[in-house]
Amino acid sequence: MKKKTVLLSFDFEEFDVPREHGVSIPMDESMSVSSEGAARVLDCLKQHDVRATFFCTANFAQNAPDIMRRIVDEGHEVASHGCDHWQPKESDVKLSKQILEDLTGKPVQGYRQPRMFPVSNSVLQEAGYTYNSSLNPAFIPGRYMHLSDPRTPFQQGGLVQVPASVTPWVRFPLFWLSLHHLPQWLYMTLAKRVLNHDGLFVTYFHPWEFSDRTPEPKYRLPFVVRRHCGQPMVERLNNVISRLKAEHATFSTFTAYLNDRITSNP
Repeated sequence: MKKKTVLLSFDFEEFDVPREHGVSIPMDESMSVSSEGAARVLDCLKQHDVRATFFCTANFAQNAPDIMRRIVDEGHEVASHGCDHWQPKESDVKLSKQILEDLTGKPVQGYRQPRMFPVSNSVLQEAGYTYNSSLNPAFIPGRYMHLSDPRTPFQQGGLVQVPASVTPWVRFPLFWLSLHHLPQWLYMTLAKRVLNHDGLFVTYFHPWEFSDRTPEPKYRLPFVVRRHCGQPMVERLNNVISRLKAEHATFSTFTAYLNDRITSNP
């Protein structure tokens, strides 16, 4: 039987989406929304006894020490998502790694640029990262145009690039927005197709998606973002994990998966 691996990941960041729609909120409120959702995510993973990778901003990590402690204590991987999600800087690549390692006492191997935007491989290598997961190899108007990039992990210089999963051929993205809007049976059909075709399924979510406060009118979020946020999204994540486990898939952290690849293909 072909080995199947699921790499669940979460971008644990401050809730800054309202700023994209002209609403500025203070950091304590932003963190309150994200922390509520983060706790729900961790509860869900604990219930299913699966491991995931958490790409954390330094802002989030410094303002949510209890959540960071849970991530480490419950066996998940901490990776970097920069320092400030709203205004990423090149210097954040190295600084965020130092901050996260100091806070967790664990090595940080992976990086994901805020909003999955491009980031310099040379800067990542110089900072000591071993993999980069900042690629969504799809066409999403106004955001990504990566139809010629590889769909599955590949070596680029001294780094392994770990793209988010898209379907074969038409490259339909199966990231967070897809789970919000597709009928669950259709999302799972596509996810299982990717898993069977590639032997790997990589997807990502954000903590604020799982907070009941995210759809509040004061944040002015468009329907495309706020639909199914809160408890409905918790239920959807539960369903995804249960159905993927039924496919005999192994849930792994990014680093554990990449180390296993090296061991299997010396």
